Amino acid sequence: MGVQDRKERDFRRREQEILTAALELSQSDRWQAVTIEEIARAAEIGKGTVYKHFATKDEIYAVLALAFHRRVLSELAPPAATTFEERVRHVVRVFWERYREGKQYQRIVQYCERRDFRRVVSRATRRQFEELDAAFAKITGELVELGTKEGLLPKKPSALVTFGANAALYGGLHLGWGGCMEGRDSDEYLSELTDFILRGWVQSKRK
Repeated sequence: MGVQDRKERDFRRREQEILTAALELSQSDRWQAVTIEEIARAAEIGKGTVYKHFATKDEIYAVLALAFHRRVLSELAPPAATTFEERVRHVVRVFWERYREGKQYQRIVQYCERRDFRRVVSRATRRQFEELDAAFAKITGELVELGTKEGLLPKKPSALVTFGANAALYGGLHLGWGGCMEGRDSDEYLSELTDFILRGWVQSKRK
């Protein structure tokens, strides 16, 4: 391995150490007051080194949020030739399981969902969020198309058709992050949420 390769590997390793430190510090009740200097100290590197990787703390949080959602996205592609109901169950389960496993990302993901967040990050980072949005929208569009073809969804704009289902899904996910299901059967709640979403869609076709 050449010198350049080793430098690149070391650069990526330090970047991951910064991200890991920031994620760990986000578990503190004072996480919003955490500084770049504190992140550097937790990563055991100099403050200047952090700035070689990230221009601001918000850029660090953005990378963490993007990585979390990319993991979700990577598992959403369903097996071939599945029905609308099977695909819905698959999508809801993926979100449910990844959110439950990724509880440490809660504060950062919710922070990056704020409407004003994208105005403070770089154009390149904003573009990554837009590309991720488009990828999720493509999966949603394919799901709506399948449901419409099967006669289960009304012929309305996709944004209207999916609004109630998205509200139920994200509401359930954030309730889980809030701890309302601690000590309870997670699969039972997942089943209830999925059935609620499916019932809502089927009923919307009857209106």
